[in-house]
Amino acid sequence: MSTRPGPESRAVNTSGKWILTAFCLAALAVFALLVPSVREWLARDDDSQLSAIELTISPATSKEVDACAPVSQDALDRATTAVTGTYEGISDGAATFVADHWFRGGPAERVVISSSSTANLDRALEQAQLNTGRVLIASRSGEVLLCGASGPYTSDLASFYVQTYEQRTASPTS
Repeated sequence: MSTRPGPESRAVNTSGKWILTAFCLAALAVFALLVPSVREWLARDDDSQLSAIELTISPATSKEVDACAPVSQDALDRATTAVTGTYEGISDGAATFVADHWFRGGPAERVVISSSSTANLDRALEQAQLNTGRVLIASRSGEVLLCGASGPYTSDLASFYVQTYEQRTASPTS
């Protein structure tokens, strides 16, 4: 009995090598096409690629707080920006929020809110309860609306935003 491989097994061996070689060449070609994109992704500065809407906020005086009327759909409808987002924190004198749904304005990945000073920013964010978690933010002409138009995400305020921005525009006109 001979232990030498026959011509059939050498043919299978040779065709397997060609398939493996072709597969390796195809993988190298794909890798070569991806290299520029991977280099660009690795070189990018995470914050430089994110778009942001910049707004300002001022703390309300006690007179302004006392004069706050309940927020109405008409008042909210005059807002130029309305967004749902999540508070990220304060850095370099500005509060950053990650936007997840735009009702009006935008689109941008972030909302950045600043004030005349860090102390005023802290106080205004606390008054509006925008300093933690998920929030709803409305603004007019770049100024955050207070008196209940902006605040923590609640089902009531979210429903109010939906009624104001999405249901009004979706309803047929007569």
